[in-house]
Parts: sequence; C-alpha cells; structure tokens
Amino acid sequence: MYGLFIVIEAAQQLQGTAGARQVKEARLAVAHGNGGELSSQVTMVLGTEETL
Repeated sequence: MYGLFIVIEAAQQLQGTAGARQVKEARLAVAHGNGGELSSQVTMVLGTEETL
C-alpha cells in the first residue's frame, strides 16, 4: 500500500468503516510515506475528535 491509499486506510480505521481490516477501538493512526523527488518523507498523525 502506498500514496494516498495509506491516508484513506488510516481515515477508514478512525471512522470505523474499514470492514474486515478494522482495528478495534482505533483512536489514533499514523500514515507514513516516502519517495518522489529527492526521496521526500511525509508522516501524518491522525486521530478521532476525542484524541485531538
């Protein structure tokens, strides 16, 4: 899994809509990716309203 799919998966986990992949009581998610020009790195920390 790569690119925007990682962010989509993280959001689905937090929304409780990930189906068979769902992590029970997910409240915090980290999405990390690398690549592109000069091998850029990006890390996003996402959370539910109660964790923010």
